[in-house]
Amino acid sequence: MIVLGGTSLTPADVAAVARDGGAVELSPAARERNAAARAAIAAHLERGGALYGASTGVGALRDRQVAEGEREQLQLNLLRSHAVSAGAPLSPVLVRAGMVVRANQLGAGGAGVAPELLDALVEAINAGVVPVTRELGSLGTGDLPGLAEIALALLGEGQVWRGGEAVPATRIAPPFALGLRDALGFISSNALTAGRAALISVDCEALQSSWLAVAALSFEALQADAIVLDDRVQAARGAPGQAAVARRMRELLVGSATQPRAPERLVQDPYPFRVLPQVDGATFEARAALEQVASRELNARAENALIDAGEVLPNGNFHAAALAAALDSLRAALAQSASLIAARVSALLDPRISGLTPFLAHRPGLDSGVMMLEYTAHAAAAEARARAGSMAAQTASVSLGVESHASFAATAARQTEQVIEAMRVLVATELAVAVRALVLAGREPAGAGTRALFGAARSALPDGLADRRFGEDVELARGVLASWSWPGEGTQRAR
Repeated sequence: MIVLGGTSLTPADVAAVARDGGAVELSPAARERNAAARAAIAAHLERGGALYGASTGVGALRDRQVAEGEREQLQLNLLRSHAVSAGAPLSPVLVRAGMVVRANQLGAGGAGVAPELLDALVEAINAGVVPVTRELGSLGTGDLPGLAEIALALLGEGQVWRGGEAVPATRIAPPFALGLRDALGFISSNALTAGRAALISVDCEALQSSWLAVAALSFEALQADAIVLDDRVQAARGAPGQAAVARRMRELLVGSATQPRAPERLVQDPYPFRVLPQVDGATFEARAALEQVASRELNARAENALIDAGEVLPNGNFHAAALAAALDSLRAALAQSASLIAARVSALLDPRISGLTPFLAHRPGLDSGVMMLEYTAHAAAAEARARAGSMAAQTASVSLGVESHASFAATAARQTEQVIEAMRVLVATELAVAVRALVLAGREPAGAGTRALFGAARSALPDGLADRRFGEDVELARGVLASWSWPGEGTQRAR
């Protein structure tokens, strides 16, 4: 049971609910904060105070007054008019992530929605009710379309997923009237994007753990000089991510030979091995930065207007510029790591570097070996680079120019997910090639981590060096990496 207190939700918590079906409950303090904010809204309106989305319209219609007797209709109208998501359906996992984030944020006490609406959201999470919403619609200034569709589903409108099919929604809570500013209070958030970013952070951590283990296996396959991982080298740079990556590689290679294989060897290895800590260290730091920003968003009071200690504070906390920037930075770093991984695959196939047959072919000429897996690797790396462009460089002006800036954080999150998926293929390709290189060389890795990964991969991949459909090896390697974990690490594999 994950307690939603409005202050301490983590990306791992989001994953536990969204993917593993974990149950949630609101803490008493969270309920009290929401109730206090709602009471403050009621008092403010009773005094004749103006409140955006309650006594006025929204966006460019903020100058249009709404009479007290029309407020209930306004709230329902806002939900219906803002339910405009389009395109491919958002996966149930991502919707659940957004639902748990929004429930937690509401417990932080900045919105003051009807307690029945908050209870319905928690009940839906625990009952596995997932509203249907779609990919396109958010500009990164609030996931208004998706959250409107979630709220409507709680009220019995729209659709929900059941058995993989979209079916009409049924009301979650007993009938109650929307009032005050319940609609805007519910949808004034980037909860769906924040939840998605939380899952990206979890997935990227697991992915990097996998690719470092595979990189260590390639180090052993080519007997690369592990001096580049020495702690003194990292200390000379002073970069924490670089040091963390090098430390991880040293742990994986404990027990393996750390010196070059022969005195006539080149004085230093090519870039795919020599600059691994520097390149992958940048990704390590970008992933950590995303986790920090996402964790902040999970517990944010981002509503406009914010209700704080009884006061009504118009603000721009709904703008997800920081989240978009963190996602952009991660994609840029991942693109560099992807290029390095693909270059390592090329190195493994190069007889001038490996000392093995070209393309690791059993009988070069008659056999092509894994020549074409180099194409697969570089195609996957190209996919990652193609999506590395900054969304922060984009913007839009909408609502008659009143809302004249957008972060496009939702688009940045979607692009980052696609980069991660491409990199899963890329890392699996390196694993298949590194294992073949070791088999062809007649060696088994000796590192504490590499030995374990090699054993798992050998059990899954086909025996023999004859040419075959090597794309199937990549898919099998993906399965190995999805379920494999080294006892020396605590990272949970992403599913």
